Amino acid sequence: MAAAPQLTQETIIARLDELPTLPTIVYELSQIINDPMSSTSDVEEIMANDLSLTTKVLKLVNSAYYAIPGGVSSLSRAIAYIGFDTINQLVLSASILKALETKGPQRFDMNGFWTHSIGVGIACETIAKYVKHPLPADLFTAGLVHDMGKVALYSLEQESMLKIAEHAKNAGVSYLEAETELNIPNHTIIGQALAKKWQLPLMIQSIIRFHHTKDHNQRGGLAGDANRNVNIVFLANLLVHALKFGDSGHAKVAGAPRETLERLALDPDHDLKTILQEIKSNLDKAQDFLRVLTGGG
Repeated sequence: MAAAPQLTQETIIARLDELPTLPTIVYELSQIINDPMSSTSDVEEIMANDLSLTTKVLKLVNSAYYAIPGGVSSLSRAIAYIGFDTINQLVLSASILKALETKGPQRFDMNGFWTHSIGVGIACETIAKYVKHPLPADLFTAGLVHDMGKVALYSLEQESMLKIAEHAKNAGVSYLEAETELNIPNHTIIGQALAKKWQLPLMIQSIIRFHHTKDHNQRGGLAGDANRNVNIVFLANLLVHALKFGDSGHAKVAGAPRETLERLALDPDHDLKTILQEIKSNLDKAQDFLRVLTGGG
């Protein structure tokens, strides 16, 4: 009996067309948000074309994570409290999770996976606010989707993804190390290819590709701000693993490299402790947010 052909990066990337596309509302809303002449009514007009998505966004905005006094019942009031950019990122995040939804009985804990991913998104936003990033909500989305290459592989080649996760846990190595040891295409490359197919912002594409790359010199020539964004997601991912929040396919915990903290101008003792406390607090407040975003509420 002939051995199964080796799964290649090219084979997987060629099959990404089998996955759903994002709804047109994502691209329409992005255009509106990035147009300085746009108004709240322009956003409401676009969102009116997808009432289920609008309902989900309002539920997210009304969660304890945002803690809006008295809550909001309309998009205009939601925008007044949390801004255009955050609304845009919530639409994008909810749409990506919907597109990557896996059907039927699960052989991998997808709820645990998305819990980890959303945890990284929340940690990214927390760190971004701490280091005075101009658009923390953008980092939330980038953190949320940093591992989407794993879900793409699970959807297209389930046995390969399960083999990686099993090897990672049995051998006590990271998911990335397990991919390398088993010679299975890297989730960062698969994820970047899917992000490119979906026309996601270049910032998100580069974060997906390099969120495990500690060395700036190995990040394909990224500039200062882009490197800073990758550093935030790199650190957030490590911290959420340390907190054992969710399950991304491995159980290995690594410390935060001093050079990453220095590049973000963070003190390893005082700042890191403060950030960890804030992340824990935000994760505690995010239970209903998690439930709504993953489709459970």
